[in-house]
Amino acid sequence: MLRRRVLSGLLLMLTCAGTLLAQTTPVKEQPQNQQIAQAKVAAPSKDPIDLKLQDALRERDAIIRNLLERVSELELRVNGGATSAKLDERPVLPSPSTSRVINSIVSTSTYDTTERQATEALDQALIVRGGLLLPSGTLEIDNTTSYFSASSDHVTVNGFALLPVLVVGDIASERVREDYLLPSLTARLGLPHKFQGEFTVPYGYELIRTVDANNVQTSSSSFGLGDISAGISRQLTTERGKKPDILANVRFKSTTGKDPYNLQSSEVALGTGFNALQGNLTLAKSSDPVVFFGNLSYTANFAGDHTVSANDPNNPAATTVGHFKPGDAMGFQIGSILALNPEVSMTLGWDQRFTRSTTLNGADIPASYLVEGTLRLGTSYLYAPGRTIDLSFGVGLTPDTPNLQFSVGVPFRVGLWGPKQRKLSVQ
Repeated sequence: MLRRRVLSGLLLMLTCAGTLLAQTTPVKEQPQNQQIAQAKVAAPSKDPIDLKLQDALRERDAIIRNLLERVSELELRVNGGATSAKLDERPVLPSPSTSRVINSIVSTSTYDTTERQATEALDQALIVRGGLLLPSGTLEIDNTTSYFSASSDHVTVNGFALLPVLVVGDIASERVREDYLLPSLTARLGLPHKFQGEFTVPYGYELIRTVDANNVQTSSSSFGLGDISAGISRQLTTERGKKPDILANVRFKSTTGKDPYNLQSSEVALGTGFNALQGNLTLAKSSDPVVFFGNLSYTANFAGDHTVSANDPNNPAATTVGHFKPGDAMGFQIGSILALNPEVSMTLGWDQRFTRSTTLNGADIPASYLVEGTLRLGTSYLYAPGRTIDLSFGVGLTPDTPNLQFSVGVPFRVGLWGPKQRKLSVQ
């Protein structure tokens, strides 16, 4: 009995000593694993602070995934469909474990629309001038109406000259005024591998008024289809560092419009009567907020046979078939586009073209060598999402150029195919 009481007392003393030691030992000296275990036991399973922290981490992961998606979409737009990093190869972000499931939905559709709208006014000016291509799968319909006004004065002398300042005979003069109102429908389609197709159908009205020295006016007009043209463009290089964007274009013009060799007495020509093939090389370099562009072009006009007057004094109605070789044309264009804000851009440019003389049966036709120079001003305005209006004003500074040129274009775009907008779900 005594022995049992001694053992019980010793056991009680050891228990009390252990309890006292546990109470007096600092928490910082406990092993780290024991602290973590005690924290897990003491912490409630659903702490509001912990849940808020988990929500913040998940929102952070969603934002990072959204940024990765934006970068991929921008690479698709810049590289024409080829990205340097595939979407499936993005790093997988760890998601912390929690007692409940939180779904953070992030859509890139709003971002993509805003990004496109921020540069659409500037892009539209570049697309019209051949300095930018549409994204693959994008169709643009551009309905442009152009007005041209030209005038010229002619003096005809029927007689002979005795001295440089003395002319014997009849002197007749006439003033010619030409007005053109030419609507045209242009369809552009972005193609894979940095290609773009273009198809233009011009149709319109032309009026020519002639006033002779007796102040008698005669007029002739015509309304109908012009010369349809089609072309294909390819982006050769993408701007990087000092290297600019370089684009090449080839365009073919048909003879669907009324030519000047098959007209009635009161009609005027809406076409040239000759097929043509044109090549363009365009360079564009950005220096935010300005884009500089330049263009070199060469137009080869194909020869053709047409019926012309035989110039027989004894038979004024006599005709003959003449072999025409229109002169080829070389030209250049330089200018800049300034982005005033995401909705408005301004364009300033100069167009110059030189056309060689046309030959008839191997002989040059007098006054058929042309020099054309035009100063152009323009603006593009984004008035609604995906809708722009493009205005262009030109002043002819050489005798062979129309005095006034003005055009209004209203393009709109439709997506036919391309990368679909994704919703990213982080769980």
